[in-house]
Amino acid sequence: MPNSPSVNQLSKREDLTTRRLRVIVQRYGEEKHKEQVLLLAYHAAFPLTLTSDLLYCLRETFVKDCPWYAVADILLSGLCETIGYDLYEMEAETRNALLRCLEEKLGKQRLRELDNFMFQYISNRLDQKDNDYRWTPLTYLIADDEKFDTLKRKLRKLILSLSKEDIEWRKLSEKYDDFLQERGFKPLLSKDELHPLDEEEQKIAAALGVELKPFEYYVAVITDDELEELKPFQFATVTVDTHGQIIKREKKEAFFFTEYLGETPGKPAALGIEMVAIPGGSFIMGAPENEQGHRDNESPQHKVTVQPFFIGKYPITQAQWKFVAQLPQINRELKLDPSEFKGDNRPVECVSWNSAVEFCSRLSEYTGRTYTLPSEAEWEYACRAGTTTPFHFGETITSELASYNGSETYANAPKGKSRRKTTPVGSFRVANAFGLYDMHGNVWEWCLDDWHNSYEGAPNDGSAWLDDKNDNSSQAHRYTVARGGSWYTEAQYIRSAYRDFNDGSERVNYFDDVVGFRVVCGVGRILQ
Repeated sequence: MPNSPSVNQLSKREDLTTRRLRVIVQRYGEEKHKEQVLLLAYHAAFPLTLTSDLLYCLRETFVKDCPWYAVADILLSGLCETIGYDLYEMEAETRNALLRCLEEKLGKQRLRELDNFMFQYISNRLDQKDNDYRWTPLTYLIADDEKFDTLKRKLRKLILSLSKEDIEWRKLSEKYDDFLQERGFKPLLSKDELHPLDEEEQKIAAALGVELKPFEYYVAVITDDELEELKPFQFATVTVDTHGQIIKREKKEAFFFTEYLGETPGKPAALGIEMVAIPGGSFIMGAPENEQGHRDNESPQHKVTVQPFFIGKYPITQAQWKFVAQLPQINRELKLDPSEFKGDNRPVECVSWNSAVEFCSRLSEYTGRTYTLPSEAEWEYACRAGTTTPFHFGETITSELASYNGSETYANAPKGKSRRKTTPVGSFRVANAFGLYDMHGNVWEWCLDDWHNSYEGAPNDGSAWLDDKNDNSSQAHRYTVARGGSWYTEAQYIRSAYRDFNDGSERVNYFDDVVGFRVVCGVGRILQ
């Protein structure tokens, strides 16, 4: 077992932890929010590994008044480091410092409450038997409790039943923690249990008559403590009645980061993509049969649970496209300037699904983060932003709020303008409740999913619905989903639930100058 850090080393680590906490909380204007964010950070130190789902559950159980976006702030801060897809951990000294703060603030009883919470959390997920074990957080539980041995046996049995490829967290290092051990806690799994010998290693050991054990070692890692900062922004929203009259105006706030597009990746530049934080949650996807304009392919309505993610505040612009299009090719060539309606701040159009996927691949390679098209569920969840009406604006829409074919009306709204071309992104200066612009009209937006004629059999976890034969995103000819409508589209076809499709290949088709896209990046993927 490694030696304990010196008092001087621990003091420096606590100082660094304090500085990182200060950077996080300074973004929150209200003192009550600052206090809640600190409490959430303290609670986040109890598990040895974190996932976005686990941290959300900790928030809902222990710190309900903490803003939801603090989850992303903590996971993306210098307090945590990414060790896998949606898998994070803290350095042992950082955990110690935060756990001490937690005990000083809320006492030893809160540690026992966290012990019960973690037991229930892991037990529930083991019982789900969903064959996805990446979420399994390693933890400390009270060693003399009967439930400790019960859960230990179940988890040990699970590990032995899986291959190394099936269980990503087998690679994690055990972190001995004197702070918790002194209080009667013990690691749920030991090194030997976390790294059981494979069959070949067992044969070697038997042949030699020796006992093989894993050993601990250290590697040097150069880290950049510069925080991936989420910044707040304010925006206006409106709600209209069936006549298109504005009945409510509100000012709201959301958080975003900028993906800079410049000479050096990650460094501030004049050009960038603003990525808005979208909270995880559940919603009803599709439209009720009595909604005006309803199509059979919008049914059956079904509940979908979406994990938190980031999505572009606007559709990809022509300036952003040109920058990424000149980056090294991944799978296919990209036209540098494909759009019919020219303008750096207008959305790029005349873009096939395959070209949009290539854009995401090049952007991912350039930034080191994983960018994709949104799944259809992510797109509708982001568009609705908590609403259940035909449009996120309310019961109808007007041409003063979006760019579409205003000569055709919806509900009792009056006729409006038809601009006959795209408009610069964000021109109408009203967003939905998540802070997203141009979700209705301007350009259709590609989604990652293959087209299906109904929602029968659709996934309920927010993932893209791909046909079995399409196990990757490089299919040459496939019908793929587009959402949101365009400047050319009638009002009923730009509803939140309306779905359309087209051949995703390079062939010229009727979409032409009416289709573009926006990109997403998941919380669990953002630092990979």
